[in-house]
Amino acid sequence: MLKVIGWRLVQAVASLLVVTAGLFLVLRLTGRPENFIAHEGSTLEQRAQLRAALGLDEPLYKQFFIYINNVLHGDLGNSYSFGVPVSDLITDRFPNTIILTAGAMALTLAVAVPMGVYAAYWRGGRFDNTVRVGSGFGQSLPSFWFGLILILVFAVHFKWLPPGNAGGIDHIILPALTLAFEPIARLTRLLRSSVVEELSSDYVTFLRMKGMSERTILWKHVLRNSALTAMTFVGILLIGFLAGSVLVETVFSWPGIGQLMTDGLRQRDFAVVQGVSLVIVGLFVIGSLIVDLLYTVLNPRLRTK
Repeated sequence: MLKVIGWRLVQAVASLLVVTAGLFLVLRLTGRPENFIAHEGSTLEQRAQLRAALGLDEPLYKQFFIYINNVLHGDLGNSYSFGVPVSDLITDRFPNTIILTAGAMALTLAVAVPMGVYAAYWRGGRFDNTVRVGSGFGQSLPSFWFGLILILVFAVHFKWLPPGNAGGIDHIILPALTLAFEPIARLTRLLRSSVVEELSSDYVTFLRMKGMSERTILWKHVLRNSALTAMTFVGILLIGFLAGSVLVETVFSWPGIGQLMTDGLRQRDFAVVQGVSLVIVGLFVIGSLIVDLLYTVLNPRLRTK
C-alpha cells in the first residue's frame, strides 16, 4: 500500500510539472502581455521598462524556475489586469465555483442513480430504451449550446429564472443543470451496465431464493456492489466539474474561477490563467489519488494484494 501511495505521489508531482511547463510555454507564445497592459500611447521604451518590471525580459527558462519557486512558496504571482495577487482572486471566486459544483453533483446523483438502476432492472423495456436513447443524446449535446437554450426558454421566453450571475437558489438552477446534463447521461449508462452485470450474479439468485424483497436486493446489495465500479467515475467527475465550469460560468456570467480563467485568457493575463489552471490540475490529481485509495480500501480483493 505504501509503495502504491508513493508511486502515485511521484506521478502527481510529475503531472503537475509537465502541465505547468506546457501552460507556461504556450501562454508566452500567444503574445507579449506588456502590449495589452500598457496604455495605447505608450512608447517602445516605456513598454520595455514595463517588461523589465514584470520580469519578462529574463530568459524563458529562468522565468519558469522563478515561477516554480514562487509557487512552492504559495505565491501564484500578481494579476496584470486586476492588479491584485492571483491567490486573492482565486480565493474570492472559488466559493462560487464550489456552490455550482455541489449543485451539479447533487443533481447528477439524484437523477442518474435511480435512472441507471431502474433501466437495468427493467432492461429491454420501454423505460430502458428511453433512458438509453436519452443518455446517448445527452452525451452528444454541447454543454454551452444546451445552456444557451435553457436561457432562451426559461429566462427570456417564460421569464421563470434569471439568465445568470450569482444570487439566490433560483440563480443556480440553470447553470447547475447545464453543468450536470452530460455527466447525468454518462453516469446513467455506466451504472446501468454495472447493475445489469450484478443482477446476473449468483448471489442475487441466492438472495431471491431466500425470499428477500426485490427492493432490498436492488438497493442494498446490487447498488452497493455496482457503486465500486461507478465510484471512480464519480470521483473524477467531481473534479471534472471544475474544469467544465469554465464554459458554463462564462455562458451564465457566474463569478467563479471558470469565468476568471476566461477573463485571464481574454486579456492575456498569464498569471491568472496559470494560477487557475494549476489549481484545477492540482485538485484533479489529488482527487484521482483519493479515489484510487478509497477504491483499494472498499474492494477487499485489492487489499489482499
